[in-house]
Amino acid sequence: MLKALIGFSLRHASLVILAAMLIVGYAAWRLPNMSVDVFPELNAPTVVIMTEAGGLAADEVEQNVTFPIEAAVNGMTGVRRVRSASAIGLSIVWVDLDWGADLYDARQLVAERMATVRDSLPPDVEPFITPISSIAGEIMLISVSSPDGKASPLDLRSYAEFDLRNRLLAVPGIAQVVAIGGELPEYQVNVDQDRLHLWDVSIADVVVAAGGAHSTDSAGYLANINNFEVPIRQQSRVTRARDIADTIITYRDSVPVTIGDVATVQLGPAPKRGTASEGGHPAVILSIQKSPNTNTLALTDRIDDVLTQVEASLPAGMVLNRDVFRQSHFIDRAVGNVTSVLLEAVVIVAIVLMLFLMNLRTTLITLTALPVSLAIGLLTMDAMGMSLNVMALGGLTVAIGVLVDDAIIDVENVFRRLREYHQADTEDNRSVARVIFDASNEIRPAMVFATIIIVMVFVPLLFMEGLEGRFFRPLALTYMISILASLVVALTLTPALCRVLLKGRLGGDHARDAVLVRLLKAAYGPILAIALKMRLVVLGSAGVATVAALWLASTFGTSFLPTFNEGTFTVFLLAPPGTSLVESDRLATQVELRLGAIDGVASVSRRTGRAERDEHAEPVSNSEIEVTLSDLGDQQTVRRQIDLVLDAVPGMTTMIG
Repeated sequence: MLKALIGFSLRHASLVILAAMLIVGYAAWRLPNMSVDVFPELNAPTVVIMTEAGGLAADEVEQNVTFPIEAAVNGMTGVRRVRSASAIGLSIVWVDLDWGADLYDARQLVAERMATVRDSLPPDVEPFITPISSIAGEIMLISVSSPDGKASPLDLRSYAEFDLRNRLLAVPGIAQVVAIGGELPEYQVNVDQDRLHLWDVSIADVVVAAGGAHSTDSAGYLANINNFEVPIRQQSRVTRARDIADTIITYRDSVPVTIGDVATVQLGPAPKRGTASEGGHPAVILSIQKSPNTNTLALTDRIDDVLTQVEASLPAGMVLNRDVFRQSHFIDRAVGNVTSVLLEAVVIVAIVLMLFLMNLRTTLITLTALPVSLAIGLLTMDAMGMSLNVMALGGLTVAIGVLVDDAIIDVENVFRRLREYHQADTEDNRSVARVIFDASNEIRPAMVFATIIIVMVFVPLLFMEGLEGRFFRPLALTYMISILASLVVALTLTPALCRVLLKGRLGGDHARDAVLVRLLKAAYGPILAIALKMRLVVLGSAGVATVAALWLASTFGTSFLPTFNEGTFTVFLLAPPGTSLVESDRLATQVELRLGAIDGVASVSRRTGRAERDEHAEPVSNSEIEVTLSDLGDQQTVRRQIDLVLDAVPGMTTMIG
């Protein structure tokens, strides 16, 4: 079969070359639409149920909210485990499914189970299923602040929550936008007990009246009024605090008693479990999370387009910072590293080929294997639903050095046989195409078996289970696909290019091997003789070197993931449990200001506690500070300065990520 494939490629060389060009072009067109992420999808399918239970203590949340929800979902088909966390006013339940389970079917089943448990939950407690997001779904952090203080924390949160967040959620590919910081505005009715007693009104009466102050009820329609239907519209919408204050509670001696008669109504901040700042000033930080299988780079570009429009219409006194954190910076760096490796490989391969063959055409034929093999590999990955991530790019990087091996073997043998064919003294009736066919088939078995052996080394990685399998399988698949693609290229495109480009006499009638080849051939004989004569010394040296290498490897440190440089440090501040939000904010602000004064730091932003709708639920005693480096900042120097700042913070546990 492989012989027939080589023969077909030689007979239809132009068609094969055209097909290769089309593959490369299609891959270049398809590449921007491929899913791009930092890591493979590492977590098993998980349904997250969050419940805000304001006013309940942690043990009350666990007993009255978390336990009923856990009991409802425990018996679901395909559930691997159920985990939960209960805090003041918050319950989170994670329903972990078996690997490979359909997440959308599971979410439907969970929603059905939730319908059966709602009646057993405390009043006004409504559980909801969080949107589907990747494990590395937080692709951007942006902030809205007012360094000059013209905009109040209430204004900042109001704009970020009700304007900016809604505009971002309209971008396709965004799963969730979570805002933390500022002051979330709400209408507050502060009841005066003395006035309640004066007007003989209860708290329950005020609650009912306030609830009805903001409503829209149906009122039907009037039929056949002058041959028309007239809809009746009843609308009671609150637009200011005065609207609530003027709402009538009851009548006393035909005198209306309003909410304003018994209470003070104002627009104020809602109770909060988290806050944020930037550069030591109050700010609102929005965490943008993407949906799975979404191109991070393309989504970031779409978000930037929206933010550019937003900046043109920002309220007075507000400043938007879109570079608090960007996952795209890390992906760009990873793609840039692969591109650099590719260029270096092209240069090195070109130099080696020129030194050994001293022929420009053979160098071009061999180098063609790189883009075509990569294009076939990327298209295969796309067809299999794989994403471009750190591990996949790592597989491509490792494979680049091997992609030209098969092409080099084929081209070198074809070049040598063609040169012998042109220099032969005897009459050879074979055509040039036949010589290329024979030369390609001459090394075909060794080339195929060598490639298969290399591929088989990575096969065990495909059978790894759990988290390790999800992490390393993309590397193995990418490497195997690229290597097999290079074999296909060597059996098809390489012979076709040899047929087209290696015409005429190669090197003249008296062509000899290149100077480097002649030197290596001259040195090979004496070196081999010495090695055979001193075989015990050679074998002993190899054994000692092997043992020494194994011992050295045992001294290395181990970790599941390498250290990644995203251009950002995350500083974790953990105050003693029970520390209030006000005190945590004060302590973290002092650290934030000192970190911002370090040379090489572009910006510093902080999140303390947790935000509403945020799965990343932290107690109010914990803070995360994002330290973004400038282009001129040296990472190691900045890291040492951060350590010095944290060493001077008493009574707090600190970590750096």
